Amino acid sequence: MKLKELIQTPPSETYIKNSSRLVSGLFIIGGLLYYPTNGYGTVISLALVLILLFGQKMLLTQANKDFSDMYQAKQFFEQTKNADYLRFIMARSEQMLKDNKVLSDKAKHEIHQLRKFSEDKLNNENT
Repeated sequence: MKLKELIQTPPSETYIKNSSRLVSGLFIIGGLLYYPTNGYGTVISLALVLILLFGQKMLLTQANKDFSDMYQAKQFFEQTKNADYLRFIMARSEQMLKDNKVLSDKAKHEIHQLRKFSEDKLNNENT
């Protein structure tokens, strides 16, 4: 088995990019720093891992909430034909693309689908 196959990240099925390479790298750095720093380098490295994982969890929770809100807005639009729901989808998706730089390809694809749906419906409404 090749080294590249061993360190390859698993396929991402969430809305946030996988951080397993960073975590693995910090674990390796922590192991290398154990003896030269009498364990302090390892503690710092592990603290960085915890911060990274906590941050990823926060981003994932926010992305899941935003997607849930957008899909609910799409459903409400289909029920009520109120264009404000489409404007909400457009605004929320634009904000997500602007603020969150670690969105996965799956998330970007879903955002573009929601934006296309909203743009098409808004254009049909205006004509």
